Amino acid sequence: MAFLTEYSYRQLIERVEIKDIDRIDQQFFKTNIFDNDYLYYFFNQLELKKLLAEKMLLSGENRDVLVYQEVPEREDNLNFVLSIEGNVKYHKDYTCEALSRGFKNFFMPEPVVRLEETDKEKHKKIVSEIRNWFKLKNYTVERYEKGEINDHILTTDFNATFPEKFEIDKILISQSDKGQFKWYIEKKTKGIKHTEKSFDYDSFLDKIIELIKGRDYLCNSKTMQNLSKYDFLIHRDNQSIVEFIDESIQNGYLKEVSPEFVKNYGIERLKGFWQAHLNLKKQAMRLLSEYFKWTYNYSTSTFNEIFLEDYNLKPCRLCYEMKEIEELLMNK
Repeated sequence: MAFLTEYSYRQLIERVEIKDIDRIDQQFFKTNIFDNDYLYYFFNQLELKKLLAEKMLLSGENRDVLVYQEVPEREDNLNFVLSIEGNVKYHKDYTCEALSRGFKNFFMPEPVVRLEETDKEKHKKIVSEIRNWFKLKNYTVERYEKGEINDHILTTDFNATFPEKFEIDKILISQSDKGQFKWYIEKKTKGIKHTEKSFDYDSFLDKIIELIKGRDYLCNSKTMQNLSKYDFLIHRDNQSIVEFIDESIQNGYLKEVSPEFVKNYGIERLKGFWQAHLNLKKQAMRLLSEYFKWTYNYSTSTFNEIFLEDYNLKPCRLCYEMKEIEELLMNK
């Protein structure tokens, strides 16, 4: 039996591709994903296929049309001091120590993060130096948790080491702990317990209706409805956004939108619109996921090991070693 965290469950869905489905239209969505005309418009084609894949995985229906999709290796997130690497894992034992570790790291200071937009090479160089500095100084998660180092110590040392050398701003030091820059981040692992919480279907429908009303208010014209499908552009630079939209208009993919409207509306305002739309969409996807899990009685041990390894999830080394030790002790 294999156990998944919520993170590894989401990664599994990302690795699933559905054969022989080119496009999901509104009727297909109503018949095979969720019977609601308006909810269909929240999602682009990639998101619709992910919803369908999740439902297929949980229901066990038509799994033969699901295939492994190669995903890019996890990119190093330069916003954190400790590099994020390694395979996505499943666990043999729900009591595995690794499951309680969660995510622990240190944030890169804001003056460093800002460089990613203005000077990528300089940004990478400073990130590398800060990471080496943490190692040389023995600034570890364990020492932070024991109170041997704290935010004030890290900030004071950072300000004495990096701003002058790299011509970046210092981190402001507050006189109180509340206003101090928080270096440390910890996120608890979620989802290892079986799904036991109750599901209120009527409450679920009420929330879906509220989201639909919210999107209807936000996308109050055909122009905005069509532009909402391009919310995936939100993190691109302004010039790339303009070029992508212009090309989509010329190719006939983006209807009832003109370059003049985009220019007058403004890219920053458009990004704000996309962010609001993404917030509604994320809530809708979360609600549908909870509905699928409830409908098909999902637990963290729904998938077997062979199936997970077919999708390139790797066994957790720690809990498998513990299992081997337990088996050896039992056989003595």
